[in-house]
Amino acid sequence: MGRPLNTVVFDSTYYPAVAVSFVFFLTLFKFVSPTLSTKLSEGYNQLTNAQQIDWNTRMISTVHATVVSSMCAYSLIYDNDISEEPIWWDAPMVRASCAIVVGYMAADIVIMTIHYQQVGEVFYFFHHGASMYAYYYVMTYGVLPYFANYRLVAEFSTPFVNQRWYLAVLGYSKSSPVFVANGVAMAVTFFAVRVAMIPPYWLKVYSVYGTEGFNRLGHIQMVLIITCAILDMINLFWFYKIYRGCRKVIEFTFMKDRESEPAVRVAAARARDKGVKAE
Repeated sequence: MGRPLNTVVFDSTYYPAVAVSFVFFLTLFKFVSPTLSTKLSEGYNQLTNAQQIDWNTRMISTVHATVVSSMCAYSLIYDNDISEEPIWWDAPMVRASCAIVVGYMAADIVIMTIHYQQVGEVFYFFHHGASMYAYYYVMTYGVLPYFANYRLVAEFSTPFVNQRWYLAVLGYSKSSPVFVANGVAMAVTFFAVRVAMIPPYWLKVYSVYGTEGFNRLGHIQMVLIITCAILDMINLFWFYKIYRGCRKVIEFTFMKDRESEPAVRVAAARARDKGVKAE
């Protein structure tokens, strides 16, 4: 800690974790998810091949998000040194979580490449590439632990995003309580961990900009600026799509209630008329 970047020893300690993560998520996608989903969900067997592939990718995405976000929460709560020395503090938990992320994203890239017609999207290739580039330096050199952990907090919103897709593909009505509740939770969580945290992140970057520790980073300074700026633009784009989706659901529910009001009033009037006749 506190040494110029060009004197930092290349550390491959966490590379085996990348390999284990890579194999684990590929295995989960190829074997575990299809087997469990077939047994636990009757709807899975009714899906098209493309939908089943998408289902399995979202399964590994949910597992990855749950594991990594839990590790991030632990670091935020128990490792106060990260905030005090956000650039050069060696945080094993953060480096391990970054290794898991790199392994997962490498596996996801392989899956998207093989099944490009079903789940491939250029947008995600750019997202994964930018993320892997940034987390590579964290797990290899142990730099920028605070900023890496801060960015990974965004994974808290991923399970809700995936759950919305599951509910939709299983045929749940967009006005159903479970669909609406998950939609609200998804929008709120996504905004809280991916959008609202943008200003504090850049304020922290500003607070270390030009300091001795920041200057020692060399070209890795660009990870804090260019890479994260790209990720923020992607998150803002995604939130815009989520906002539009939530607005449509709310408008649909509202219009459905409005349309049902006359029918309810007519039914009530008929019930009252029957009561009067009975008397």
